[in-house]
Amino acid sequence: MGNTKPIGVAYADPELDSASVSGAVTAASVTTSGAVTGGSIVSTASSGAVASNANAGVYILSTAITANSTATTAPVGSLGITTNSTGRGKLFYSDGSKWQFMAIT
Repeated sequence: MGNTKPIGVAYADPELDSASVSGAVTAASVTTSGAVTGGSIVSTASSGAVASNANAGVYILSTAITANSTATTAPVGSLGITTNSTGRGKLFYSDGSKWQFMAIT
């Protein structure tokens, strides 16, 4: 007998109103102290990495970033972006001492 269930249709439990999680939320070695809302991880950190593990992190900054000029203490391989007009729209990586332009090859 063939499959009689519709394919590609999501099932929603009509009895499930909401689900809540309390305490720390950890996903694939990335830990946040902020809230998880709307499917996004929200960080309440005012400085430092938004998400990180033991090797590198992701930094969202408001300060200007100029490639090969702006100093950083972010671990090698960390990614950085800024909301500042100097560097906005560009992706940077840390070489351990300065932010560099990310190269796409």
